[in-house]
Amino acid sequence: MTNVPSSDDRAPYDISRRRFLGSTALVVLPAICGGCADNGPTIVDLPGVANNKIAVPLSGFPELAKNGGSIIGRATGYAHPIVIARVSDGSFAALDAVCTHQACVVEYNALNLTLDCPCHGSTYEVDGRVINGPALVALKKFTATSDGTMLMITLP
Repeated sequence: MTNVPSSDDRAPYDISRRRFLGSTALVVLPAICGGCADNGPTIVDLPGVANNKIAVPLSGFPELAKNGGSIIGRATGYAHPIVIARVSDGSFAALDAVCTHQACVVEYNALNLTLDCPCHGSTYEVDGRVINGPALVALKKFTATSDGTMLMITLP
């Protein structure tokens, strides 16, 4: 006769190996992964496209009030996110925010005045030209003009 404890003899904290491993994975994997679940930059809603233009009220986007400020937004009528950056007093850059290497969303780097891809390290000038690869194709640049209260982005 083998000495197998009955279910009544088990301590209330006994759990199966499967349940232990599953519970452990829920705790350990996020800690190991760290930034693996990064969803990328925040994308805000922009006004929709009308007559190939996006009229952005600067009062609605305080991030654009100071030099170096930027946003990434999506406008109904244009398929990709658009990065908008205030590069100097009254001067703005607006570009398609999708990296031409593997379609990650680029972010504005105010310190270097560049657009940087967080996925594979491509770097672009604020006019869209590639500075560092692996991207080989420039970002699409849009005309951006401001009267101080409204930013007009003209799409091609």
